[in-house]
Parts: sequence; structure tokens; C-alpha cells
Amino acid sequence: MNQARNNTGDVAIKIMNNDGIMYGRHFDDKSQIVSTISRDSIDALKEFFRDEMSDDDWRTCIKLKKIFEIN
Repeated sequence: MNQARNNTGDVAIKIMNNDGIMYGRHFDDKSQIVSTISRDSIDALKEFFRDEMSDDDWRTCIKLKKIFEIN
């Protein structure tokens, strides 16, 4: 999957786990990390944010749908 670049600033993520997974040991800044997506969240994007979504945004949604096996 291609990485999307946000030209408006930096991005921060918080990873919470109980499995002892550690940055640098189990993953790093080159690892692919994706956000969980659901049918409800896709429907909300269509309903409330359709005008703000670019073609690249929709292609990312399609790729995530395949990863998470969403119909």
C-alpha cells in the first residue's frame, strides 16, 4: 500500500497494547500501520464528507476494505 503524505504537518499516533509490543523492536517508522475501518465509518464518509474526499482518499478506503474484508 502506498503511503499518503500530509503536507499540512506532522502526524502522531498512540499505540495502546497489553502484549508488550515495543517501537524499535517489533515495528518502526518504516512499518505499515493502518487504521481500522468499518462499513459504518465508510458510510459516514459517504454521507458527511463526500465533498472533502479526494480520489486518493477513496482509493485508500477501497484498499482498506480489502484488507479488512468489508463488503
